[in-house]
Amino acid sequence: MASYRIIETNKKGQPRIKIIVEYGYDENGKRLRKIKIATLKKLDESNIINAIAQFEKSLGMEQQTFGNTKKITFSQFSEKFMSDYVAVELKVKSRNTYENYLNNGLLEFFGMMKMHKITSTQINLFFVEQKKIKAGSIYEKFAMLNTMFNRAIEWGYIEVNPCAKATKPKRKKTRRINYYTEEQIKQLLHVIPKLHIKHQLQIKIALYCGLRMAEIAGLRFESLDFQNNSIYVDKTLQYDKINKQFFLDTTKTGESRVVYAPQNLMSELKDYVEKKKIKLAKLGEKFNPIYTKNNKPIYLVFSKDNGFPNHPDRMSIQWRDIVKKYNLPYITFHGLRHTFASYMLSKNVNIKVIQEQLGHANIRETLDTYSHIDTSQKQKASDLFSNL
Repeated sequence: MASYRIIETNKKGQPRIKIIVEYGYDENGKRLRKIKIATLKKLDESNIINAIAQFEKSLGMEQQTFGNTKKITFSQFSEKFMSDYVAVELKVKSRNTYENYLNNGLLEFFGMMKMHKITSTQINLFFVEQKKIKAGSIYEKFAMLNTMFNRAIEWGYIEVNPCAKATKPKRKKTRRINYYTEEQIKQLLHVIPKLHIKHQLQIKIALYCGLRMAEIAGLRFESLDFQNNSIYVDKTLQYDKINKQFFLDTTKTGESRVVYAPQNLMSELKDYVEKKKIKLAKLGEKFNPIYTKNNKPIYLVFSKDNGFPNHPDRMSIQWRDIVKKYNLPYITFHGLRHTFASYMLSKNVNIKVIQEQLGHANIRETLDTYSHIDTSQKQKASDLFSNL
């Protein structure tokens, strides 16, 4: 199995790649690996493939073989899967999710089993046990297992995917979208002034603008346009559990957008940011932000007092505490985004406007997501014929 990643150019500015060739495990279960840095004339698919082929040929691997493939356990293969596929091909958020799946049942059950000996019966038994303990993400764990075994076939470790004959768990029907009605929104608005200013603003941005939690966490000072009462949404704050570091990533769709906000909210944000700038300027060496790739400090709108990020999930935890303390109807923090969309729809706002505010890839996604209409709206719709 050969993989590569692009690295920095050499002193002459020529592109380079790091080639990693793996060919199984030795008798002690240690991964067999060879590495080479290759300099290319041009960074394109043809040159990359040729460089990899030449390296494999130099190792006598024209016919790719794998040593001791039958010795590899599920636990050993999961490490390879995470490092050579997930870390290379998928975003950090997906890597964190896969890591959670492994640590919440998969490794405990399959860990010491040899990959080539895992059967469809054992997979079925695993999911029976998962259902008994009411574990979450059962359908998604099956999908991950299926991907892992397919990758193991591709890499030459096994010949058959046991998931093919296993009983695929049924995907749970999506719960009805949770959101506040107009009366419940008024109840929330009565509570908001009692909260810490940071929580007030985070809730209002979700409720009035429909931003996702990670988008709110990723807002920087320059994201706010006070002259036009708008917010530029182009980044999300993410946390890499493996490397234990925060970083800014793209939005869910990879696209940026401009979201318009009520003037009162923008005035509150302006006051909040101006006060925060003064506090941060006084910190001196205690200022502890995260940095861009160009080593420039990132000024997050919402952060700890020293400028360091709060975990995006912290917003959700604080929201649950607020709901409980003030006896509000329970919805998730993400439900505030749904509340924004539902309220806009109830007021007959153009669906295209709602789609653009939410940052959905297309209008079909908006229509499918918010196909629910509450009972009062359905009754009003049916009453229209009474006026004919």
